[in-house]
Amino acid sequence: MDIIIFSLVGAVLSADITMFGQFMISRPIFCGPLFGYILGDIHTGLWLGMIVEMMWINEIPMGVAVPLDLTVMTSTSVIWVCHFFKGSQEAAILALAVAIPFAYLYKEVDVAGRKFNTYVMHWVEAGIKDGKENRISMGIYAGLFLYIVRAALMYFVIILIGGLLFKQLFSYVPVQLYVALKKAWYYLPVLGFGAVLYNFRSINIPFIKTNN
Repeated sequence: MDIIIFSLVGAVLSADITMFGQFMISRPIFCGPLFGYILGDIHTGLWLGMIVEMMWINEIPMGVAVPLDLTVMTSTSVIWVCHFFKGSQEAAILALAVAIPFAYLYKEVDVAGRKFNTYVMHWVEAGIKDGKENRISMGIYAGLFLYIVRAALMYFVIILIGGLLFKQLFSYVPVQLYVALKKAWYYLPVLGFGAVLYNFRSINIPFIKTNN
């Protein structure tokens, strides 16, 4: 039952990226702590959300570009680690690593879904030519409904299959990698902060001279 609820919540959060609202609730710094709080480990949720937010801060919807779904990456990694290995910093970093390819998979499914929406758009255009203006609102609601259903199904599959994969991988982690994951828990935020500085290097800050 929990996985269904998490899938629906995740789908609604992902819809905020481009489909509805853009209230920023889809950002990792929000959805990470949210799922962490729900699962009783807000610290892990906040830490993973902070890492993803900083390292992929330039992944934003712009024009026709389809960004990497950071909501999926953050939410699923937090859900996995809080469900199987709550409080484990090593497991949290591995969960994030496992979630990255699933986020790319979700992006490809999203691209396919947007192509399918062109059929809805053509249906709306045909209706307008026939004087059926009500198809505009129907098309909007249909597109939003199809997105929520598609996103919820993807979340369900990713949480279930990805969670089982993550659990098995963590049980076979060698000691050397275990130590590396422990260090990555502290080093990744530093790397993320560097990514933030790099992405905003062209911004002029008052009283600070930059060499162009």
